[in-house]
Amino acid sequence: MIQLLTTILLFIILYIFYNVYRSRKSGTSKINLPPGSFGWPFIGESLALLRAGWDGVPERFVHERIEKHGSPLVFKTSLLGDRVAVLCGPAGNKFLFGKENKLVAAWWPLPVRKLFGRCLITIRGDEAKWMRKMLLSYLGPDAFASHYVSTIRMAL
Repeated sequence: MIQLLTTILLFIILYIFYNVYRSRKSGTSKINLPPGSFGWPFIGESLALLRAGWDGVPERFVHERIEKHGSPLVFKTSLLGDRVAVLCGPAGNKFLFGKENKLVAAWWPLPVRKLFGRCLITIRGDEAKWMRKMLLSYLGPDAFASHYVSTIRMAL
């Protein structure tokens, strides 16, 4: 009797796993994603990026993915626990910076946001525009000419 129950339970578990696998496979095929791999769960391809950085050639990570996936413009990967699309080359940069704050928004993974906190790098939207304008009044060319040149002259 116990063998029969364990056999039935095993078939039920296998049936559930099969249905989950099939639904995930059919669901992702409808989405138009760039080529690439997300790597290991949670870790992704972060270790490969760190290894390339430690060797002193972080661009090697991007070049390897471009060669592997055959897409010179874009590929998908997982870095620092978040799934990302990496845009490469002049066409990718033109799209990214031409559509800034329209189709594309600045974004940082959660570990980076925790590390830097709320600063000019991690904030976005109206608050970021206000903060950049405020900093420009202290660091812009007009501020240098009006405030800092007189201080330098007095020091000499």
